[in-house]
Amino acid sequence: MATESIKAPIGYLVNTGKLPVFYQSNVAGERTNFEGEREFHSMTVRNARLLSHDFTLDHEGFAFVAHETAVTDFQDDDQLVSIYNAEAEALVCAHTGASRALVFDHTRRSSSQALREAHNARDPANAAHTDYTDWSARKRVEDVMGDEAETLLSKRFAIVNVWRSRAGAIEEWPLALCSWDSVDDVHLHTVERRAYNRVGQTRHASYDAQNKWYYFPCMTPGEAILIKNYDTAKDGRARYALHTSFDDPTAPADAVPRESLETRVFAFFDKD
Repeated sequence: MATESIKAPIGYLVNTGKLPVFYQSNVAGERTNFEGEREFHSMTVRNARLLSHDFTLDHEGFAFVAHETAVTDFQDDDQLVSIYNAEAEALVCAHTGASRALVFDHTRRSSSQALREAHNARDPANAAHTDYTDWSARKRVEDVMGDEAETLLSKRFAIVNVWRSRAGAIEEWPLALCSWDSVDDVHLHTVERRAYNRVGQTRHASYDAQNKWYYFPCMTPGEAILIKNYDTAKDGRARYALHTSFDDPTAPADAVPRESLETRVFAFFDKD
């Protein structure tokens, strides 16, 4: 944890002018599939634990927090519904100032094929991306919120991910986050996201040497990262944070497989 920065491969989209397509895995243990071209660039990834700077959702687009949970088993869907949803919603409200928050999705991931099959988890995403476009963010609100959607969409809303370890310290395939003020939208490209029950859109980044990447090594289940994936506000605050897992060259040879949980949360505001 003492290393100030490392050089690590960050996955970027190659912009060919064709619409890339990402296929979500639908069967336990199934790997995701991607139609498009990717390339990896060796980027400096700074150890954010060693920085005195406080990262915030409105400035960098992400925040790191100590967050104890009453959940004892993140493989138990009932505990996610009865305990964790309320915890995540309160956390997002506290860090965004939202008047209301609502969990609408959980995704388990693991770097182990055996654990993916056992826990119905997906593989770590290793491409620099943000989860929504303007169209898909609004569509998600419409799909989830039903009759409330029109009123909610008339005011500011955001989508925030709560990301954490769900079993021990993260020793491999950690999460890298890119500061919003180092991203030029010209390098972001729409990717169609196809699942068995719906079609959405995400945005993947093509290579930009100006990107500033950070990570929080050895995260434990008592810590969480908040990632802003979308914000309707256009007043100068961060609207998103690019993020990706990466193959950590400093990981021990006998690293414990990563097991993580990402929880997607709507944040609704009283004003535009």
